[in-house]
Amino acid sequence: MEKINRKILVVGVVIFLLLGASAMFGASASDTTTGPIKRTIPTLNNNIVTQTANLGNVKVSTSTGDDLNPRLTADSRGNIIIVYEEHEDIFTVNVPVCYTADEGDSWTEQIVINSVDFQGSGILGHPDIIYNAPLDLLYITAVDPQAEMYNNEMFFIAGDIAQATEVLGYAISGTSSSGYLYSACTCTPDYFLSLTSEDGAGLESIFGLGWFMYPDFAYPPGLGGFYYDGNSLFPCNPVANLEGDFNTNRIFFTFESGHDPAGTQVAIKSSTTDKTLINSGEQQNAMDKYGDVEQMPGEFLAFGTDPDVSGSGNNVAVAFSQGDTIKVMVSSCVSTYEPEFEWSTYTMDTGTAPSVFMQGNNIYCAYVKDGNLYYRYSEDLGKTWAAAEQKNDVPGTVDGSPGSVDVCKLGIAFVDTRDGDKNIYFQFAKGVPMPEIGIGAITGGIGVSAVITNTGDAAATNLAWSINTEGTVFIGKEKSGTIATLEPGASTTIKSGLMLGFGAITVKVSAGDATKSQDFKLMLIFVS
Repeated sequence: MEKINRKILVVGVVIFLLLGASAMFGASASDTTTGPIKRTIPTLNNNIVTQTANLGNVKVSTSTGDDLNPRLTADSRGNIIIVYEEHEDIFTVNVPVCYTADEGDSWTEQIVINSVDFQGSGILGHPDIIYNAPLDLLYITAVDPQAEMYNNEMFFIAGDIAQATEVLGYAISGTSSSGYLYSACTCTPDYFLSLTSEDGAGLESIFGLGWFMYPDFAYPPGLGGFYYDGNSLFPCNPVANLEGDFNTNRIFFTFESGHDPAGTQVAIKSSTTDKTLINSGEQQNAMDKYGDVEQMPGEFLAFGTDPDVSGSGNNVAVAFSQGDTIKVMVSSCVSTYEPEFEWSTYTMDTGTAPSVFMQGNNIYCAYVKDGNLYYRYSEDLGKTWAAAEQKNDVPGTVDGSPGSVDVCKLGIAFVDTRDGDKNIYFQFAKGVPMPEIGIGAITGGIGVSAVITNTGDAAATNLAWSINTEGTVFIGKEKSGTIATLEPGASTTIKSGLMLGFGAITVKVSAGDATKSQDFKLMLIFVS
């Protein structure tokens, strides 16, 4: 057995709650609790950039050392949030959290995260950030490779970061684990996932994966919470350059795999976002089928490096470098355990450091070529692409190292050397407004109901929906309709009406390009 250590940080009032837990390799973890340690840390709200509108590239980082690995996201209010590595000196690497509410014209450093707050080494790197629209929360992960424990750190921030007064933080690690190098995160509508690469259980650079809930970082029902990948189902270690994302149906992790002696491969692992399946406790090979990273289906995509992943609706896109060429692979996928990818591959350009973002049928790709930052987009899931646009205003100074570029629907964060050292810059680049349709909870009763959401930035009009049921159903097997208008940020409930039958049934809900299935039992007219 391996001991797991964790603790909780609240910024403003910082609370360390040291927990003891045990985890068997590939199995679930259990918890015990010991006494808290409290500390107070001042909350930051520093205005770091103010300029007039649309002056081009905006310098976000402020340190005199090198700044690396920017990651960004946008919330439902149009705030853009960037996290990155701030290298003060060889002993101090912080993770600042910065945001803009005006498309990049002014920036605020809301908080600076330092691993010393978790009794760490002061070296905190490879941050990642994701926004959960249904819960209106930001989630950040990072790793401290030098700490004796508490190597994997994670944080919750309120979705309206401008009004946030505290950050909830948590750290976890296995006492026999070492070699923490990379971190990534993703989420489902209900849960948050932290992924690391670490040495443990006698294997080199394997996945460590934890599932957590807001606000107390508890494990979801039916899950052990923290898992290691023993490579029994999909041998892929050593793994590096991790990235995560999600769509309506699935969560995704892309990564470099050094498993094949012939060269580095780009690979993907995925699992369902279906809360019912995740919480079911269903086992596969004596492990949690839907929650254990070892049991998640995996696939090698191509020889390549520096992958990135983004999902939307029923679709997913992966960008990566193949030699000096940028590739983007696109597929739809369903919500069952096996993702059933059918990949189409597109060549973007020559270059390095690709990043990809999807919204609806739109795909945005940013990358570095000859020291310059380029941006291309497709409005038809990759079938056709607009011409490449150069986005840096000082030629030849953009860093093309792995992880140096990140793109979202409102712009690009990148590493630039125009000032003599490496700094984080931002370029506003608003994509074409698109609705983004999702399917939330499907519930029973007298018939079934489903929540349809629009998390995009444009209204959906004449949105066709359907509810189809497989099983012994005599009345109410199919229902369809049209939603006249669903505004950005809005949701609506569709209903099947009366159903008559008995036994196990499977309900499939579709709205636009989004689909979701769920199993129920039908007892005459009652669905449960």
